[in-house]
Amino acid sequence: MRNSIKILTCVMMAFLFLGNQTLHAEAKRALLVGISDYGNHDEDPNKWANISGANDIKLLAPLFEAQGFKVTSLVDAQATHAGITGTLDKLAKDSKKGDIVYIHFSMHGQPFEDLNGDEEDGWDEALIPVDAQMLYSAGVYEGTNHLLDDELEAYFNDIRNQIGKDGQLYVILDACHSGTASRGDDEHIRGTREGFTRSGKEYTPDRTVETNDYFTVATKDGQSPITFIEACRSYQVNKEVRDIETNTWYGSLSYYIAKAMGEHQIGASEDWIEAVKTGMSGNRKLRKQNVVIEKSE
Repeated sequence: MRNSIKILTCVMMAFLFLGNQTLHAEAKRALLVGISDYGNHDEDPNKWANISGANDIKLLAPLFEAQGFKVTSLVDAQATHAGITGTLDKLAKDSKKGDIVYIHFSMHGQPFEDLNGDEEDGWDEALIPVDAQMLYSAGVYEGTNHLLDDELEAYFNDIRNQIGKDGQLYVILDACHSGTASRGDDEHIRGTREGFTRSGKEYTPDRTVETNDYFTVATKDGQSPITFIEACRSYQVNKEVRDIETNTWYGSLSYYIAKAMGEHQIGASEDWIEAVKTGMSGNRKLRKQNVVIEKSE
């Protein structure tokens, strides 16, 4: 009898172990962050223009749920610096070995004067949470709520370490840090040419340097692969597109990801990425906009 109980216990433990392994291997997580309402209803040129980032999340969230992702969305007032970083921290802690993790940002971007000397051109890249302001003002707003690329890299590395070499991390940036924050009737644009600077330094991107649309990202032992997909080169305008059937504006990258998801599974292969690039290159309004891919070695 005692041996039978031992055997039964071992069998049950084996099933539990295998069940957990299967669950972790198949877990898919998506964090979708989008801002439409920056509170600039008077179209003040010194404040962030309202765009269509929240529309992107409404479009994408049900598509990810249909593909089996556990979706967390942060929209408009939820997408503060603290809200985003706190959710990224939780995502890292919740992720398990072998997970597929997808992170999507639909918001403004801005060049930010480099503080630690790690940028050759003297500018960091920053995403703009809903509580970040456009212009530096000593003692009023000094950039605390800007979400810098250096800060994001730390969260991405945490996630890569958690999901390991059998996992996969995708980071999508439907933002830019060039262009204009103005918003006309026929052209909706994300980003600004106005750099965030303490010293008064002028942001002047060198268009002759950045001519490559593929870059390699370093990987440490035990980390997952990572793929960044960016809507445009750093000096280019990131235009929004209008869905004719619904008369709704979306980020160009978000819109074509949604189109690609109609035929491709995120993470099953890279066919969905090629479908996104093909869709965007086929839109004549985006002919001066190059999708940028950064992948781990």
